[in-house]
Amino acid sequence: MDYQRRLTRAGLFLRRLQREIGYDDCMGMAAQIAYFVMLAIFPFLLFILSLISFLPILEPDQVLNSLQEALPPPAFDLVSGTVRTVLSEREGSILGFGLLAALWSGSMGVGVLITTINRVYNIHPKRNIAYQKLISILLTLVLSCFVILSTLLVLLGPGLSHKFFQFLGLAGDSHNFWTTLRLPLVLLRNLGAVSILSHFASEAKQRYVWILPGTVFATVGWFVVSSLFRLFLRNFSAYNVTYGSIAAVIIMMVWLWLSGFIFLLGAEINALMRRMDHYEDLPRVRGRIRDRVHK
Repeated sequence: MDYQRRLTRAGLFLRRLQREIGYDDCMGMAAQIAYFVMLAIFPFLLFILSLISFLPILEPDQVLNSLQEALPPPAFDLVSGTVRTVLSEREGSILGFGLLAALWSGSMGVGVLITTINRVYNIHPKRNIAYQKLISILLTLVLSCFVILSTLLVLLGPGLSHKFFQFLGLAGDSHNFWTTLRLPLVLLRNLGAVSILSHFASEAKQRYVWILPGTVFATVGWFVVSSLFRLFLRNFSAYNVTYGSIAAVIIMMVWLWLSGFIFLLGAEINALMRRMDHYEDLPRVRGRIRDRVHK
């Protein structure tokens, strides 16, 4: 009986999820995310590369190369080439007002994520424009730290693991161990970033149990979809024939649209779990109120 109840609840959840995806126009909102993130990704990278100019152990090319595993090859060529061109024209890192301008522009992508998450939760935003922009900038700073720390981890990980095995007196190739550990660390990094966005971007009051399922789905789903998209580009794509010189831009937009859609699906799962849990609690709350009235 309990198994049938869980199966019925799962079917009801999937039907409601399908309805919410259409009602909230997740495909349209994913296109909105792709557009604004496309505008914000270059200032965001310029801001990160300006920050690492203060870290002597990192180089701009190392940060850009760390993105190669996430972006499709044509999109990576577009991003890395454009950023390197801008940096060379500005003679290195941008400081002062230019750094603040890059941070302000880079936060546009986070701002549209805040707007779309509130729409998924059916929340009319109560934050004023200045406060929401402040939240966007703070979240952009947090994401920048995630990128820098993950780059440091990728670069320093093999050497540190080798020294660790030497300290333990264990023989073996630590680089193979690090290669095995690298993917779970990247997934954990993405899980942490999505969790922070899901929790602080939304104005809904929610427990972590409502955030975890959607963030896990978004993290794993993004990795699977990105891998399948890479496979499609490698074997079946004809973007160069169709779009010519702007094929890299189109590929970048399609990948951002897919990423935004997966992110919104995770937010929809969190919002629907929160909503269903709240509705299930209502009969118990009403029963307690009724008992108090009768007493």
